[in-house]
Amino acid sequence: MPSAIVPDNPKAAVTRSNRYEPTFNETFSDFADHYQTSVLPARANRPRDKALVEGAVKIVYNRIYAALRKNTYHTLQELNTAIRYQLELHNNCQLKGRSYSRRSQFEEVERHSLGGLPISRYEFKKLHYATVAKTGHICLGEDRHYYSVPYRFIGKKVKMLYSRTRLEVFYHYERIAIHIRDNGKTSMIITSQLTVSALYDVIGDKTIADAILDRIVHDVLEWK
Repeated sequence: MPSAIVPDNPKAAVTRSNRYEPTFNETFSDFADHYQTSVLPARANRPRDKALVEGAVKIVYNRIYAALRKNTYHTLQELNTAIRYQLELHNNCQLKGRSYSRRSQFEEVERHSLGGLPISRYEFKKLHYATVAKTGHICLGEDRHYYSVPYRFIGKKVKMLYSRTRLEVFYHYERIAIHIRDNGKTSMIITSQLTVSALYDVIGDKTIADAILDRIVHDVLEWK
């Protein structure tokens, strides 16, 4: 992964343009944090800020599209295979006036400057706000499922950031819970003579209490 990327300056990603410190929306910032890279958007009406990219797009269009434009492909896999073949020919072709190709330049110079990729791919996240119920749970309507949070946040309004596989819960910029999303499992009801608050007082230690309650009432819909 490169240490910095230079995209365009679209309003969908940049909420406030600035030559030195632009403001990005939350999703774009989260993407950059996930891949541990910096984002340096090109200035508006300044094509020279990414001249190399614009030139590379033109070259690839002429080298790859021109070679394939008269062919017929019946599946996306066939088209991708043909594009990949032409791309390899393009990268291995010796540069004009140079003694090396794009591939050899990448392997000898550029590869060592790149950072490693994270273990997991980035997943787009959605935002939802909810108030923690007396059961110590919040409901994600999209899943029709309840997720537990530490008891001390009962009655608090929390922010839920969730992706296809994971849900994170925040309160005042502090992550207070993280769960694997489960949209295929129904909730269950547990009946007890003790309220959640009473059980929390009986356990005593807050850290131990949070851990135990999270496991006991993780799938609870009601606590009576």
